[in-house]
Amino acid sequence: MLFKFAFRNVLRNRRRSFLTALAIFFGAMIVGLAQGWINGMIDLYMQNFIVYQTGNVRITTEEFVERERFIPVDSLMLESDAIKQQVEKIPGVQHVEERIRFGILLGNDDTTVSAFGLGLDVLNTNLKVKDKMIEGSVETRGIYMGMDLAKKLAVQVGDKLLLATKTSEGGLNGIKLPVAGIYNMGVAAYNKKTFIVQLEDAKRLLKIYAGTTELFVFTEQEKQTDAVHAAVKKVLPEGTVSMSYQEQIGPMYSMFATMKYVYLFIEALILFLASFVVINTMMMAIFERLHEIGTLKAIGMSDRELFLNFTLEGAIIGAAGGIPGALFGYGIITYFHYSGINFEAFIDSMEGFPVEYIIHPTLSLVALISAMVLSIIVPAVAAMIPARYAGKLQPAEALRK
Repeated sequence: MLFKFAFRNVLRNRRRSFLTALAIFFGAMIVGLAQGWINGMIDLYMQNFIVYQTGNVRITTEEFVERERFIPVDSLMLESDAIKQQVEKIPGVQHVEERIRFGILLGNDDTTVSAFGLGLDVLNTNLKVKDKMIEGSVETRGIYMGMDLAKKLAVQVGDKLLLATKTSEGGLNGIKLPVAGIYNMGVAAYNKKTFIVQLEDAKRLLKIYAGTTELFVFTEQEKQTDAVHAAVKKVLPEGTVSMSYQEQIGPMYSMFATMKYVYLFIEALILFLASFVVINTMMMAIFERLHEIGTLKAIGMSDRELFLNFTLEGAIIGAAGGIPGALFGYGIITYFHYSGINFEAFIDSMEGFPVEYIIHPTLSLVALISAMVLSIIVPAVAAMIPARYAGKLQPAEALRK
């Protein structure tokens, strides 16, 4: 009966109730959009880090970790084949791949640039080089180059480049390879400064006759990382170490995990600010209905029932605006989830971060439901302020005003 009574009161001044619900509508829409974008960016950042830089778990030598900033090619895991076979048998492991990174100077005619080389199995890598090719083919042996790096060097598919760098033995070595393909990874660090060669060519250039520098372990699901990492540690020989992607990202991982809760608080604050309209509306309704409140209290309506009535009115207005607002925001997020938005102009300068240019917001029913719940609870809580005032009025006092 209280709900029915509150609902009828909301409809008494439809224009004012509509405008109040409209404010909640936009607040809930902003909350829904913010959750999708923020979670999408954080999830994309984490996923890109795993694919491009860390794997779910990375295995290497203790010496490599100590000297990693120099990208050492002489810190080798000589038992890498045996380690790889053992790790592949661990439940939850999807894929294990070798990667050999090395620094190099690339030159073409009078143009020389510093670049990073990456040796891997091009046909069987989580980088999905084959899908990112815009010219050439991974079926052809040679150099696969980022589109911006190729443009800087003014090279095309078929041109030959001399690769010369320091080897694992401490000397220098060079090999000549054709440009077999040009790719667009959609990541500034790979498009501008990185080229890829087959694992065999990288080992031939670096004179690595046995072992490798790093093994990247990818799990079937991200939540399996900790269990897989614990199992990996048990099969590693002395002098070899493993690190989860959380450990490699370091403090930034904790920061991003915390950011989700901080933004949730900010979103609730946005709705609370929007709900100040509810406070204003409820106060106006109370002053307009003072005689009615006095009469209701005189015939036996309790303070608690009166308090609940105005609180329910706030919740009804919140639901009327918040639920459609959250659904509308979810609809916009759904559209951009599939189409994405290109932030190349902004991300292009962030060469050190493996973030793709096109960001897809995250679709989450949890985010949708939380936006709906917040849009009902927050206005209801805001309505409690004038409702408390109404509940404290004495019948005689209300009838006199």
